[in-house]
Amino acid sequence: MADEKGNEQRQKLGLNMQKCPLCDKKIPEDAKFCPQCGWDLTDHELTAPQIARIQEEIVDARFRYMHWHVVMVPFLTLSAVCILVYTFAAFEVIPATWDFMRFMLYIGLVFLYIWIALSFFRDRQKKKQDRLKMMLSHRQSSQ
Repeated sequence: MADEKGNEQRQKLGLNMQKCPLCDKKIPEDAKFCPQCGWDLTDHELTAPQIARIQEEIVDARFRYMHWHVVMVPFLTLSAVCILVYTFAAFEVIPATWDFMRFMLYIGLVFLYIWIALSFFRDRQKKKQDRLKMMLSHRQSSQ
């Protein structure tokens, strides 16, 4: 009884948890199926539909990686332009007031921070794509 209560508390805290190899969500260690995506977690050979689903997820992760990559380009470009304008104004290459210079620096830094945040989303998709490719190659090589 005490062990069951302790196991329930560990599950609530995430101590007895595993990650689904397909959707990367935390699930209980003793689960046979992922409650999020329905993936069969028992160790067995992959069926043709499962292989097809993994390949679809790889393509989807690749698409999302490219999507985030394209979304990031304007933020980095705007950040670089704003910081360059600030630098030119600071060295008096272009005439500007102190308020304008400060505004350009702040806007440039905001765009830079947004770009950094977006890079985490992009890298997450890349890691998902790599994880799925590894899972597929590992399962297929063991068959």
